[in-house]
Amino acid sequence: MKKIISFAFLFITLISCTTKRDIHYFQDIKDKPETKVIYTQNKIQVNDILTITVSAINPDSALPFNANFYNAGSAGNAGSATNGQNSMNLSGYLVNADGNISMPILGNIQVLGKTTNEVEDLIEKILIDQGQLTNPTVIVRVTNAKITILGDISGPGTYPYFEQNLTLLQAIGYAGDLSISGKRNDILIIREENGKRTYGHIDMRKTDWFNSEYYYIKQNDIIYVYPNGPKVNSAGYITNYTGLVGVFFTALSIYLLFTK
Repeated sequence: MKKIISFAFLFITLISCTTKRDIHYFQDIKDKPETKVIYTQNKIQVNDILTITVSAINPDSALPFNANFYNAGSAGNAGSATNGQNSMNLSGYLVNADGNISMPILGNIQVLGKTTNEVEDLIEKILIDQGQLTNPTVIVRVTNAKITILGDISGPGTYPYFEQNLTLLQAIGYAGDLSISGKRNDILIIREENGKRTYGHIDMRKTDWFNSEYYYIKQNDIIYVYPNGPKVNSAGYITNYTGLVGVFFTALSIYLLFTK
C-alpha cells in the first residue's frame, strides 16, 4: 500500500511540474557580449496605403501634388483618433496589385519593393525632372501597417503599428505576452513579401535570432504561438490535471477493490 501511495505522489508531482527551461526567455543571454543594433526599413507591399506630403519653397505650388488638396472637406469629422486614422487612409494612396500608386498630375509611380525613403527620393526626382517644382521635399509614410497575432497568447488579434522598426518582442508585447502554456521554442512567423510567402521559426529561449530577418516585424506578418504539449493533451476529454488525477484515483480504487 505504501508503494502505491508513493507512486501516486510521484505521479501527481510529475504531471504538475513545469521546468524553467520551458518558460524562461533568452536563457543564453549571460553568454552574449554587447552587440550592435542594425535598423532596417520595411519594403512597400501591395495593399499598403501611403500618405505622401509634398512641400516646396512656394507652398501654393506644391498643393496640387497633395491628396488632401483634392479631398478637402470630403473626409467628414475627424474629431477622434480613429476618425483621424480613417481619414489618412481614405486620403492616402493605395498600392495596387501591380505595385503602383496614382498621384495627381504625376500619374502612376512604381513603388512596390521600395522603402519609404526610396519613394521620397523617386518622387522628388520626378518633380524636378518634369520641371514641376524646385527643391521639393517629399515625406512618405505607411499608414495602415498591421500585424496579426494568434494562438496561445494573452490577447490574440490584429494590431496596427506606426513605428519604422517594430521588433518581434514588441509585437508580442502588444498582445500581452505568451500565456504560461504557450510554446516558447517554436514561434511561427508567416510573411508575404515580393509575391512570396516565407515561414520563420523562432526559439524565444535563445538569442541567436536577434540577428535574423525575423527580429524586425514587417507589415502584414502573422505570428502564431503553438500551445505546449500539456495544453494540447488537455484538449481531450480530460481538460485539466485535476481531472487526470481524478481518473487515476478512480482507477486505483477499482484496482484495490478487486485485489483484496
